Formats: sequence, C-alpha cells, structure tokens
Amino acid sequence: MEQYTVDELEDALKVVKMLIPQRYECLACYLNRMLSHGCTGLKWCTTYRDLRAPRATALERKFPALGGHCDCEVMMNVFRANEAFWPREAENPSDDSYVPPCHKVRLGTIKPCELWVMRTGIQWGAGVFRAETKCA
Repeated sequence: MEQYTVDELEDALKVVKMLIPQRYECLACYLNRMLSHGCTGLKWCTTYRDLRAPRATALERKFPALGGHCDCEVMMNVFRANEAFWPREAENPSDDSYVPPCHKVRLGTIKPCELWVMRTGIQWGAGVFRAETKCA
C-alpha cells in the first residue's frame, strides 16, 4: 500500500475543494470559475447540477435549446454579465481579470445570481419553456 505525505494529501484536498461548487454559488459564477480548467461538453454544468441542484434534470435539454451545447457556449449564449454589477473598463482599464464575488442563490436552483442575466425570451418554470409574452 502506498503512503502519502500530509502535504500531498492537503494539496489533493485543495484541488478537490476548488472543483466543487461553493455553498450558495450560482451556476454562472461556477462556470465562469471552472472554464479556466477547460471545456468538455456540459461537464461543469452537470457537475454543478449533480452536487447543488439534482432536481434540475432537464438541464441537458434546456441549455442546448438556448444555444449552450457545451460549458463555454452556455457562458456565451445562455448567460451574460449584468453590466450594473461589473466594473467598467474606463474605471479600471488595467485590471480586466476582476470578477466580483457571487451574489449567492438558494440551494437547488440553476438560475444565475444578480451578476448574470439569462437569455431573454425563454424563462424557467415548471420544467417547460414559456414563449415570450408580447405587449399589444
């Protein structure tokens, strides 16, 4: 049996903790953080769903319908940054890597926090898509 040092085990634990969604972290913030580790299908979306929102079983059907066939496409086509909460480039042009902390969501949801806006025209609700309502 192979023995591991305490330092090796602590390093492995840090990696595992980094890959797990934080408590109350929204899906969009988690995806934004995880995409630095690469994009392979809906791997990070399903990881989040399995660990934080197991009842969101239609995720693999809904996101492709919105143009999100992989994690990076979900961030490009399904979610976009809510400009009111992100710093403008004119205010801080040297630091484009700043990401505000997640505004938290309830456990069990795949809706984004206030930092993100979900694509308009399609809403979540009771597991079905609802068409956008038009004003007369």
